[in-house]
Amino acid sequence: EEIPEEELDAFTAIMMETGERDHFIPRGKDYYKRVFANLGDDAVLFMAYLEDTPIAGTIGVFSGRKGWYLYGASSNAHRNVMPNYLLQWEMIRCTMSRGESDFYDFRGVPGILTEDNPLYGLYRFKKGFSGDYIKFTGLFVHKFHPLLADGFQFALKAFRKVRAMTMIKK
Repeated sequence: EEIPEEELDAFTAIMMETGERDHFIPRGKDYYKRVFANLGDDAVLFMAYLEDTPIAGTIGVFSGRKGWYLYGASSNAHRNVMPNYLLQWEMIRCTMSRGESDFYDFRGVPGILTEDNPLYGLYRFKKGFSGDYIKFTGLFVHKFHPLLADGFQFALKAFRKVRAMTMIKK
């Protein structure tokens, strides 16, 4: 089932607002379109509305006996009604409704779980659902072509700097 254009527009707008508030560079609408095109029926967009105004959205992925929280965003307006809690609960219910579901994965939290970590609130939000903190082994990289890999990393850093500068100007 295709995601209605106005729903994707609303989610993208809220994601842009979240990125500005939380100091990250969000992806554009075309990226989310590709997520849904590539994941098909396994990807679901959840939106929270207050009096016909979109105030939060999440993207969940459901496959087999598992569900994953992929992306989430919330508007600056009406944060006091805590729509993200409702959306997470609905994604958990969606996972459970698929039959013999084993788990719902909130995905990443900061590696350093101290209150002075700027991302500690993210951990606290996710932990509030009484889940278990599971630490996985880190990412391992093997460079088959070190010179090419280093050149790519340099170009990626430059790209991100330019993209960040253009986002700030908007």
